[in-house]
This record gives sequence, structure tokens and C-alpha cells, in this order.
Amino acid sequence: MNKSSINSKELQRLLIFYSVARIFVISVLVAIVSIFPLYKQLKRNEESNLQSALRTRTLAVEEFISRAKGIAAQIASRTQARLELEAYNRSLNNRASNVSKITRYLNDALNQSEDVVGIARFDRDNQLILQLGLPIPQKFWDFSTQNSQNAQISNPISLNNQSYIIVSQAIFNSNQQLQGKDLVLFKTDNLEKIITDYTELGQTGEIFLGTFENQQVKLFLSSRNETKTLSEPIIKALEKTVVLQESGLTFIKPKFWSHGQIIAFEPLSKVNWGLVINIDRQELYASVNRQLITIAILIVILSFLGAGGMVLLLRPLAGQVIIQTDELEQQLQEKTRTLQELNYAQEQLLLEVKERKQAENSLRKSEAKLREQKQELQQTLKELQQTQAQMIQSEKMSSLGEMLAGVAHEINNPVNFIHGNIAYAKDYIQDLLNLIQLYENYYPHPHQEIEAEIEAIELNFLQEDLKKIIKSMEVGTNRIREIVKSLRIFSRCDETEIKKVDLHEGIESTLMILQSHLKTKSQSEYSEIQIIKEYGQLPLIDCYPGQLNQVFMNILSNAIYAIKDAQDSHKIELNSGYIRIKTQKILDNSVQISITDNGGGISEEVLSRLFDPFFTTKPVGKGTGLGLSISYQIIVEKHQGNLECHSQKEKYTEFMITIPINLNYSREEGTGNREQRCDPTSVKDARERALL
Repeated sequence: MNKSSINSKELQRLLIFYSVARIFVISVLVAIVSIFPLYKQLKRNEESNLQSALRTRTLAVEEFISRAKGIAAQIASRTQARLELEAYNRSLNNRASNVSKITRYLNDALNQSEDVVGIARFDRDNQLILQLGLPIPQKFWDFSTQNSQNAQISNPISLNNQSYIIVSQAIFNSNQQLQGKDLVLFKTDNLEKIITDYTELGQTGEIFLGTFENQQVKLFLSSRNETKTLSEPIIKALEKTVVLQESGLTFIKPKFWSHGQIIAFEPLSKVNWGLVINIDRQELYASVNRQLITIAILIVILSFLGAGGMVLLLRPLAGQVIIQTDELEQQLQEKTRTLQELNYAQEQLLLEVKERKQAENSLRKSEAKLREQKQELQQTLKELQQTQAQMIQSEKMSSLGEMLAGVAHEINNPVNFIHGNIAYAKDYIQDLLNLIQLYENYYPHPHQEIEAEIEAIELNFLQEDLKKIIKSMEVGTNRIREIVKSLRIFSRCDETEIKKVDLHEGIESTLMILQSHLKTKSQSEYSEIQIIKEYGQLPLIDCYPGQLNQVFMNILSNAIYAIKDAQDSHKIELNSGYIRIKTQKILDNSVQISITDNGGGISEEVLSRLFDPFFTTKPVGKGTGLGLSISYQIIVEKHQGNLECHSQKEKYTEFMITIPINLNYSREEGTGNREQRCDPTSVKDARERALL
């Protein structure tokens, strides 16, 4: 029991000690963190005060210069003296009288200002007229610019161990004509007072006034530096003010034998001079350091007071904490036993969770396997649908190819007989008509029975109409021959290998076959679909001609169906339907065929399934859903091209076919294609020539 009491007291003392120490350390750290930005701000304030002191002296120097210029301007503008100067310039005689009067006027001006110690006046030829007061040496006469209306100030000069400045002021008459100039000599006592004013500069502050002349810094006045020897930083500061017209501060790092320095510099606006202040950093920041020391002492005192208060506050609280700690130890032991029981239960629960996760993983694997099987079945179904479509189309195209070839052959032979004999019949009939005409010329009055027969058969009408009959027979046979030619070109049953063809010829043959569908009867009225051809200059291209013709047939047939359907549903007016066919060469090795119709467009839902096998929007019995699917295979797979459809509902539909000019097939594939012929039993050939 006694040992426990001792431990409790030691714990109480340790608790109080560490709490107080923690609070003291935290207070000191917070104070340091707070003082650091305050220290930087105080330093900036001192630097700003230094710049303000420099600015005050700059304004005082500029005021001195402005005052000197003003006095020189007043002297030059004295009317009586100016008039006498004009008279002096006009006349070469009686100049002594003019000089006497000018001397009297300028003496009054010289006596009115304490700063003016000498005046020299020159005529318009820059010749000296007179000098009053302290004479100005001749070497300083020509420092100013001739004809300048503004007063000009020279750099300080030394006469009789005394510093002076010269102000040059040009004199003009009322017509602004130059009459002469004044050189006014000013004392620099007031300027020296400004430079030697040490207010706010302490013991180490120095002020320098100088300029940059002949690539060297020239020092005019210095507050403390009697030898006028300048350090390199001060020379650079004066150079910045005079040459670059800059102002600011320069910080010189301290060396082990000297303190660092701060140099403030600023140019003068009214003259090409610069003003520089140099001061030790230690003296500039002395007040800041004193403030920081005072603040640090206050923080330490307050920290100790706070620590003492915390001791008084924590002593009773620590006793209560120790009592509660003993109770908590007992509760902790009970909680520990309870926690061990919970850990055992948790281990059992984790085992059960692990078993369930294993079962869940097995279930997921089974589901993944089922999904893979489902995807394989869907892929197999899709392949079966494509195979079914190909077989159906193969049978259809096999029969259609034989039929087209047979029809073309059976029609072509008799038509050729008729077409070939029409030319002879035309010549024979023309000979008979010429014979009748010759007979009429020699026997204008034939027998009455012959005249009666001529009137009965209407010989004149017969002669004219017979020519028209022969012409119409010729046109009809030509039309039949063109249709037969179109059937042969379209079927291309003997051209299943790759060859160079004219695309326009295939399009024209397809339009010839569909000619009867372009003029149809719709709702007791006849409507006509307009074909707009915009053919470009296309080269011969490598392709399967029969397959491309089938693609043209599929797309054009769908366009005609869409226009008829739109006319029946009054979406477009009669005779307003059109199909635009545009061909052009794009890039270097591709051509593009665009087929556009205004048959009402296609919805987004239908557009997404447009090239799926067995998908059709036509009524049952009017469409198999295979045309566009097989067309897509012909363009993309067989011709290495692209087939796209762009449509806007209720407006238009556009099919864009892009195929290369030269097909890059391997030798083996090309050989296989050359060996193929129009075999009705070939499923592959029939699929590739799918038409409707």
C-alpha cells in the first residue's frame, strides 16, 4: 500500500513536470514562428524608411535646382535688359551705352539674391558682353547647348576652394529669336547642407552626389568621405542612377572584418545626377534587433508565468487522475479478458468467412465459364446465320446468273438478225421509193385504175410513214441490244477474276436494268424519279466487275423503294424524288462513289443494324435482309474498301463506297480467282456475286 502511494506521488510529479515542460516548449516555438515574419516586416519597414530619407533629400536637391533655374530665367527675362541686348545686337555703334544700361539692370538682379555670386551675358554671336560679380572662367562658357530654350545646369565647379554651379539661360525676343544668353554663377552652400544632413542616418550613414562622365563616375559632394574615394558598390549604384535611371536598394554581404552594408540610390529628374546613401546593416536594423530582444524577454517571462500557473492548476487535477488511473487499471484487466474472448470468436468468424469466400470464388469461376460458353454459342450462331445467308444467296444468284445468260443469248441472236437486216430493208425500200418517184416524173398521168389504187393506199402518206417505221424498228432493235448488253455487263458471268474496268459503265448498265422502275404509277398518278449524275474523271480500277454491279443494284434498288414508299406516304411530292450519283478520285489510290436519295432517311435504330444479315424493314415477301450485308462483304472483304451510310430522318440517305484503284492481292489468291468460273454449284462464287 505504501509502495503504491509512493508510485502515485512520483507519477503525479512526473505528470506535472512533463505537462509544464510541454507547454513551455510549445509557447517558445509558437513565439519563434510568430516573431520570424514580424522580424522580416520590421526590416522591410526600416528599408522603406531609408528609401524615404533618400527620397526626401532627392526632392530637396531637385527643389534647389528648380530654384536656381527660376532665378536664371527671371534674370534673362528682365524686359529692359533684354531690349538693350536687342539694340546691342542691331547696332554696331553706341554699344557702350547699351552695355552700361545692361550692367545697371543686371547689378540689381545680382544684389537681390544671396545665392547668385556672378553673372556673364553674351550676345547672339556668343561673344561676351560683360561680367558682374565673381568672374566665370572661359573654359566653362560653352558647356550648354546653343538655342535651347530650357535652362541648363553644369556640374559643380571649384573656384577659390569654393564649390559653385553655373546655370545657362538663353535669351529670346518676342518673336522667339535668339538674342544671347546668361551664365549665372550660384553658390552650393544650400546643396551642401542637404548632403551633410545626417537625420535618420545614424553614425555610419553617408550621402553621395555625383554623375557619370566620360565612362567614369564623378563625385560632387559627400557627407563624410573627405578623400572622395568610392567603393565599387557605390560606383555601380551611381552608374545605375545616371546611366540607367534606376532606383532601389543594394545589399552588400558582410565580411569577417566588417559588417554588411545597404546602399539606396535614386536618380534626379531635373539633371543628370544621382544620389546615393550608404549605411551599415547593423545600424539600420539596430532598432529592429532591440525590439526583438524586448519581445523575446517578454515571451520568456510570460512562458514562465504560464508554466507556474499550470503547476498550480495541474496539482489537484493530477491527484484525481491518479485515483482514476487505478480504477482504470482494474477495468483494463476486465476488458483484456473480454477482448481475448472476442479474439477467439473473431478467429472462428474469419475461418467461416474464408470458407464462404472460397465458395464464392468457385461460383464466380462457374459463371465466367458459362459466359464464355454463351459467347461461343452466340459467335457460332452468328456464323451459322452468315453461312445460311450465303447459301440462300448462292442458290438465288446461281439461278439468276444462268437465267440472265440464257435470256441474253436467246434474245441476242434473233435481235442481231433483225438489226442486221434492217439496214438492207432500209436500202431496198429507199430504192423502191426512188423508182416510184422516177415513174411519177416520167408518167405524171397514169391509168385511172393506178390513180385509184394510189388514192386507196394513200401513197404519199405511205412513203413518209414507211421511213418512220423503219427508223422506229432500228431504234427498237438498238434498245433491245443495249438491254442485252447491260444484262451481260451486269451479270459478268465470264468475268469473276480481277480486271480493270470502267465504273461508270457498270453504273450505267445497272440504271438500264432499273429503267422501268424509275417511271412507275403511284396512286393513280405517274411519278418519275430523277437521276442526277455527277461523274468525275476516274481511271480504270482493279475489281470484280460482277460483284460491284451487284452492290450498285442493291443500293439503287433500295433507293428506288424508299422514294416510292415516301411518295405513297406523302412524305415527298410526286416527281420530286431524285437519286444523285457522284464519283470522284480521292487521295492517290482510291475512288469514291456516293449514292444519295431523298426517300425519307433512316432512323438511328435501323442505321445501327443496317448491315446485319437477315435484317430488313420491308414487308414479308419483299426483302430477305441479305443485300446490304453481302454488299458490305463485297466492298470491305473482297475489295479492301469501305462502305458507309449517312442518313438524316425525313431528309436523305447517302451510301459512300470507297475502294482502291489497285488491289494488292497475293499471287495465290489471284491465281485462285482466275481459276474460278461461273459455276452455279460454287457456293463461294454465288455468295460473292450476291445481287438482290
